[in-house]
Amino acid sequence: MSRIFITAGDLEDGRIQVFAIDSNGNIESRWKETSDPNSGWTGWSSFQTPPGGASTMAVGYLSDKRMQLFVTDRGGNTLSCWKQTTNPDAAWTPWTGF
Repeated sequence: MSRIFITAGDLEDGRIQVFAIDSNGNIESRWKETSDPNSGWTGWSSFQTPPGGASTMAVGYLSDKRMQLFVTDRGGNTLSCWKQTTNPDAAWTPWTGF
C-alpha cells in the first residue's frame, strides 16, 4: 500500500513516532525502538483510523507534553485524539470532533 501523507512527532522519552496515511485513508505508525539516535525502527502497524478515513494529519502537544493528533477525514471533518497519560507507551483516546 502506498503512503500518501506522512508526519512525525516526539514521544515523551525522546523517541520519534511517524504516522502515515495510505491511499485508502487508513493510518499506520512506527517509532524508534529506543531514544538512541542509531536505534532501529519498529515495523509499520495499524493505528486507529477515524470512521471517515483520513486525508491529512498534524501532530501537536498538550501542555504536559503528551502528543495530540489532528486529522481531517475524507468528509472534511476535523478530529483529534491524544495520549491518555505522559507514559510514551500509553494508549490513545478515541477520535473526537474538533
